[in-house]
Amino acid sequence: MRTPDGKYRYTYVSDEVQAAFGLDPAVLLAEDAVDHAWIHEDDRPRFVRALERSSAELSTLDEEVRVVLPGGGYKWVRSLGQPRRLRDGTVIWDGVALDVTDRREALQALERALQDAKRNEVSGSRYAAIAAQDMAAPLHALTSAIENLVVTEESGPAGLSSQAAEVKRSFEAFTKALSAARALVEASPAQKDREHTTRTAAKRALTTRQLEIMQMVHAGASNTEIADALSITVGTVKLHISAILKRTGARNRTDASRMCFG
Repeated sequence: MRTPDGKYRYTYVSDEVQAAFGLDPAVLLAEDAVDHAWIHEDDRPRFVRALERSSAELSTLDEEVRVVLPGGGYKWVRSLGQPRRLRDGTVIWDGVALDVTDRREALQALERALQDAKRNEVSGSRYAAIAAQDMAAPLHALTSAIENLVVTEESGPAGLSSQAAEVKRSFEAFTKALSAARALVEASPAQKDREHTTRTAAKRALTTRQLEIMQMVHAGASNTEIADALSITVGTVKLHISAILKRTGARNRTDASRMCFG
């Protein structure tokens, strides 16, 4: 909610935000005013501007931002809300926060494939161009489904569930096409050479201890398991992972693992 004096606070927070985004519902509800500090600093001003605009116009809030995770990295979150104004000027949004990280990463993968097509030789471009063509139809269906996902008073929970199901079906179709396209692109000799170069560069950017930690991350070890194996604290593991993300330019530990080991 937004109070007449311009402060923001929460009147209800689902328990699921703890597991999804690492945010404690009790802490959020206890705050007299929130500053959205959990949102990436590059996205926070844009999100506040969207809230202010939605509050002034009583227009639907629909914004995607990065939520910084306690263990490092971030998730993409789509905030959807329908505002209503009370007699005292307070504005309340009823809505949902959706984890759209997979979709964002899929679209970014598509963008990288298209960029690679422009940089590659003719043979490499052919692979990427075919891959992009195969993804065009499912990507269009996914985009349309997402654009139609709007919370309104008329739609209600049932309408939202139906729209969300359509997004899920479209995303699964796009993911399948993306996997096939990625396999096609990765089969090209030029792509294999680039991947080898990327892995070599990522490994060289890390210290011996950081590379050791990334090997354990790649094997599926948790921060606690890594700390126990190396006789260090969990906090130290988190600091190492944070440094790894900065050195490699990875978005999260999974991305760093892929960059180092494929």
